[in-house]
Amino acid sequence: MLRLAARRLLTAAATLLLVSLVVFFMAGLSPGDPLSASGDEEGLARITPEQRAELSALYHLDRPILVRFGLWLRDIAAGDLGSSFHDRRPVFEKIVERLPLTLSLNVAALLLMLGVAVPVGAAAAGRSGSWLDRVAGTGAYALHALPVFCGGLLLQTVFSVRLRWLPLYGLAPPGGEAVGTGAHLAEAAAHLLLPAICLAYPGIAYVSRFVRGTLLESALVEPGRAARARGLSARAVLFRHGFRQASVPLLTLAGFLLPALVGGSVIVETIFAIPGLGRLFVEAMFERDMPVIMGLTLLSGAATLTGILLADLAYAAADPRVRRG
Repeated sequence: MLRLAARRLLTAAATLLLVSLVVFFMAGLSPGDPLSASGDEEGLARITPEQRAELSALYHLDRPILVRFGLWLRDIAAGDLGSSFHDRRPVFEKIVERLPLTLSLNVAALLLMLGVAVPVGAAAAGRSGSWLDRVAGTGAYALHALPVFCGGLLLQTVFSVRLRWLPLYGLAPPGGEAVGTGAHLAEAAAHLLLPAICLAYPGIAYVSRFVRGTLLESALVEPGRAARARGLSARAVLFRHGFRQASVPLLTLAGFLLPALVGGSVIVETIFAIPGLGRLFVEAMFERDMPVIMGLTLLSGAATLTGILLADLAYAAADPRVRRG
């Protein structure tokens, strides 16, 4: 197991380095001047060429891009993510400031996804071919085909504009206290519901069909057939042996869920005006704020690779053949 974990860690480190290199070059070679796209443009227009050259030297913008990437790696190794071009604040501070909002949204969406998808998939598998199975399948395909930005606007139109049941955007009432305070906990939950549904519904569609297919397939393997021969009903075989046999592919899928939600939160946080990491990434792209872009890329890449690593280790723990292989 330790040898497997060491191999996976080396692979993850090499993958993260390659992803960082690609993103750094794509952002660094894009057209435009980072100094003009950040901060006070009028103030930058008034500075002298000498002051602009001083700023370029401060942020290493006067160096070749490969040298800049090497300097960025050196700073990362020292635990320094750099400072934002836009407001000169440390990137680590900006990420930590917005991380709780994104985590709250993603955890709520993950709980909603699993709480709906697993029972629906299991019920569809237990009544395979019935009207319930057909309705669940049709609904899953419809949800999976609906783009997230369309789904978010549709949710806002129905539940916020028409019915006025839930807030339209944000995570706190206008002029209210910050999210997490006791006085506005219920209000924050109401603001969080629509974004969580919008972030979770594509995963609900996929995971429910995945659970159904995995349960039906696992019930047909040798332990399931032996249980049927002992006189157990098809439903008993499905739920007693199916979940046990399906544990390995379900663990593999679970390792990809949270990183996928983090990626989807870029669109959802923009639609619902949530000041989390996803919205910070969009703002950094418009401002060509390279330190923030690279800090968020490093964080999201590390989260994705950590999820894959944990899934691989859980896979190995559940299946001894993987450890021996």
